[in-house]
Amino acid sequence: MTRLAFDTGGTFTDFALIDDAGSVHLHKVLSTPADPAAAVAQGVRELLARPAVKAKSRQMTILGATTVVTNAVLERKGVKTAFLTSDGFQDMLRIRTEGRYDLYDLKIEYPEPLVPRNRCYGVRERVAADGRTVTPLDAASVDAIARACRDNNVASVAVCLLHAYKFPDHEHAVGALLAELLPGVSISLSSDVCPEIREYDRASTTVINSYTRPLMTKHVDRLESELKQQNIDSRLLWMTSSGGLVPSRVAATAPVRLIESGPAAGAVAAAEYARQAEVDSVMSFDMGGTTAKLCLVPNGEPMVGSDLEVARHQRFRRGSGFPLKIQSIQMVEIGAGGGSIAAKNKLGLLDVGPHSAGAAPGPACYGLGGEKPTVTDADVVLGYVGASSFLGGGFSLDVDKARAAIAVLADSLGVSIERCAWGIHDLVNGTMAEAATMHAADYGVDPSTLPIVAFGGAGPVHAYGVAKKLNAKTVICPAGAGVTSAVGLLIAPIAVDIAASLPKRLAGLDMVAVRAMFERMAQEGRQIVTDAGVAAKAISFSYSADLRYVGQGHELNVALPSLVLDGLAFSEALLKKFETDYAALFGRTVSNTPVEAITWRLRVSGPKAAVPTLGDGPKALGGERKEHRHVYFDTEQKMISTPVFSFAALASGRDIAGPAIIEQAESTIVVGPDANARRDARGNLIMTLA
Repeated sequence: MTRLAFDTGGTFTDFALIDDAGSVHLHKVLSTPADPAAAVAQGVRELLARPAVKAKSRQMTILGATTVVTNAVLERKGVKTAFLTSDGFQDMLRIRTEGRYDLYDLKIEYPEPLVPRNRCYGVRERVAADGRTVTPLDAASVDAIARACRDNNVASVAVCLLHAYKFPDHEHAVGALLAELLPGVSISLSSDVCPEIREYDRASTTVINSYTRPLMTKHVDRLESELKQQNIDSRLLWMTSSGGLVPSRVAATAPVRLIESGPAAGAVAAAEYARQAEVDSVMSFDMGGTTAKLCLVPNGEPMVGSDLEVARHQRFRRGSGFPLKIQSIQMVEIGAGGGSIAAKNKLGLLDVGPHSAGAAPGPACYGLGGEKPTVTDADVVLGYVGASSFLGGGFSLDVDKARAAIAVLADSLGVSIERCAWGIHDLVNGTMAEAATMHAADYGVDPSTLPIVAFGGAGPVHAYGVAKKLNAKTVICPAGAGVTSAVGLLIAPIAVDIAASLPKRLAGLDMVAVRAMFERMAQEGRQIVTDAGVAAKAISFSYSADLRYVGQGHELNVALPSLVLDGLAFSEALLKKFETDYAALFGRTVSNTPVEAITWRLRVSGPKAAVPTLGDGPKALGGERKEHRHVYFDTEQKMISTPVFSFAALASGRDIAGPAIIEQAESTIVVGPDANARRDARGNLIMTLA
């Protein structure tokens, strides 16, 4: 069956299709932020119309990654939402955890909650931490809240009652009453969305799910309608933040799990390319039109954690955004993409981002109405990106408009156009290298020791500069680098992550209760995965738990030993694994202190797909050099004549000494003066820096 993947980004929507003959076809179109499904429909139509695509049947599997959820939160364009909690806790979204991300900032600020105070309601009920009903649920209070929601034209409701992660009866009853009283209104229960300990984090996750759920439902319905209009009979699957694919019904019900779907797909692909290059650990570097994402991939697998933060008030300050309790590949994201806007700040210095020109109006060189100088404009002025070869020649860039946009900023800074363009390019590289260093330092890793897997439309353009600042020696640029996240969707397994908080000390652990809990979780996960098309015998299960020393505030995720062990053997094996992991991370263990498990986790997944070979593979020698053009390199302090090569025409094993420009249809690779590049047997380009 034909498999088609799309990744909706802030500027471009990328596509990768495997046709009936097993050939891979890549494509890229401008995103349509007002209606993301329109760009997907356009790209699918254009791909299937290509003569080279062998797709006799219109029955296919379609795999998607989307920014619908992320953009709704960042741009505050979600639906009108109400928040229901136990009476007396209506200010939970404002009080947060009372923690401060900066102890000494007397004017500390946080993002304004997505639900205003006048739509935060208290339900008269109370369940104690041990499950005792302190105050029975008052149905009349729910009825009064429902009337207020109708009066306020609320489109979605988030319900998060105290201790509902473990004792959800009251929450389920509230959900049933609201469904009856508010027909057509979306209802998200924390016990379904995030059955985990910590009230504020659970509430924040449920609110974001509720705030975006009608939008995601509308997007899924709109896309399925567009595909039917093209007579496509599709099974639509969506990438989650943890790197697994789920059916549309799961994606539409729990859109919060998709908030990092595109970056997650890129990290999955980076791990596969690292294996191809026979490298154990890499730094994944994904730079698109709007943002750049950096991710550590140790020992061939991206790191998955249970904590994520979005919409930070201060982008590098942990604790300044909205926390999410979802399984997510651990990465750092910064507002530095090809469309990031450059400007002079209040101190008279150059700044780049986080504001972006996006797809509309886009950089000045797109000729679509943008006038502000962007990173892409700078790269065009510097000669890194060819005006006539952008997107394989299918999208011509206007060099004069790029120079005009840069000229205004250059004049205000008192420098030449080329020097200003270099400053923009170099400043973005420095910002990304700083973020990579901080991200690696969090895990005790020296980033200079890691090869960089560079992809995204702008990643290979900036990878050389970022590597220089990190003192990294190897850069891996995959074939089809500009659409690598879409390729990652073709590789990723169908998988779902399920969690349940059940605090238990390891000493005297009740294995009967643990096994029963995991069996309930396995049944739920097995149903989702089989619905997506995975045969029951092909399903695998991965068990883990979040553990900590009693009294600590945070946990460490540890893989579980065999569940068939008896209670004592299981506890001893788990304690040993926890102490080994704890010592590796912190350099010590805590003696004479009991250990407890807080949250138990299960990943239910199908097999990974085979890594597709992109295009026809490396060509024989001949026709690889396209032209020479003037390109700026700071080591020379001027524009120098530089050879430009066609990536598709490079033969396997071909060495290219820098400086050089190597053009793919979807991206461009800059090889600096002190670097060499070689195309390997798999068709990927390996750049080595001196």
